[in-house]
Amino acid sequence: MAGVFPTSVGFQEVTINKKHYDVMSESMNGRTQVRSLNASRRELTITFPPMTRAEFQPVYSFIDSQNGRAGTFSITVPDPNHATNNMTLTVRLANDVQEYPIGVDSLYNYEVDLIEVV
Repeated sequence: MAGVFPTSVGFQEVTINKKHYDVMSESMNGRTQVRSLNASRRELTITFPPMTRAEFQPVYSFIDSQNGRAGTFSITVPDPNHATNNMTLTVRLANDVQEYPIGVDSLYNYEVDLIEVV
């Protein structure tokens, strides 16, 4: 199911990791050969500011409607190369929503893991 990720609650932090793929072999005498597959993927972790379950509900409902990792959707996040720009990515879920209770004020930290789909 395609769609656009709701960003009405904003992000506290966006962490982007880039994984490169290559093939390595090692012979009996210790010589190694590495060949690049010219493939990579970006993994994003989005952390939301502390909020109640009710405040996070629109985002949770959207994620739940994606039916796990099968669905892809668009999300606009800050561009790490240009502080004043944003970039729009097509992504899929890597995991479900992770929830971390904090403090006595009944607020939670929510985190979502995404993988870019090229």
